[in-house]
Amino acid sequence: MRTFFIATTALALSAIPAHAQLVGGGLGGAIGGTIGVGGVVGGVSGSVDAASRTVVAAPSATVVTRVRTAVPSVATTVVVPAVPNVVRRRAAIVEAGIAPVSVVEVPAYVDHQYVILQDELRGTGVQVIKRKNQIVLEMPSDVTFAFDRYNIQPRFYGALSAVSRTLARYPATYVDVYGHTDAIGSYTYNQRLSERRADMVADFLAASSVNSARMHVEGFGKTQPIASNATIEGRAANRRVEIVLTPYTS
Repeated sequence: MRTFFIATTALALSAIPAHAQLVGGGLGGAIGGTIGVGGVVGGVSGSVDAASRTVVAAPSATVVTRVRTAVPSVATTVVVPAVPNVVRRRAAIVEAGIAPVSVVEVPAYVDHQYVILQDELRGTGVQVIKRKNQIVLEMPSDVTFAFDRYNIQPRFYGALSAVSRTLARYPATYVDVYGHTDAIGSYTYNQRLSERRADMVADFLAASSVNSARMHVEGFGKTQPIASNATIEGRAANRRVEIVLTPYTS
């Protein structure tokens, strides 16, 4: 599978045949129809321009955050999962009774969380990185999972429990869990493995009382390397799960 992101109201997908079948489902409601004819994308009307092979939808189609396509062929299927957008996610957090952080308090909120996570995760193999007003936890899969597996290794429970404790202290934080692999193996296999690993980490956090309304889970397979896949060290770096923490602001 290939994954594309919709950052605007239109996304060029040059590999998609003009008459691929539009399928899907999920939170946004029913999805159906044939590309070039139309359908419903994430609960809003959408279509594909046959000439440019561009997915076009109304501005409210920002509900749709990714498009997957199979290996290009006449039978190519475009799957448009209807996942929550920022508005829906925010509404779920408000419903959960989580108070936002004021904009002026964000730097201190992030700094305090960063210091605590550095202390809690020292020596675990997890990198704690601060990027402006976000914190990224990079978890090497060789530490978190057995080779080619997606079950969390028991020795890593302590590190994830530390993350859960910190998130409990800082509830006004969006939690994005992303899975990544190296380039060894097929696209489809790596995509699925990355999704399962991200799911397992998110499930652990949810079981440790992290409100699932705060979380978004995504697998990227081998599409976002941070090092060369030509070396053992590079492939090891690319096999990872990232937890991105972003303040929920007023």
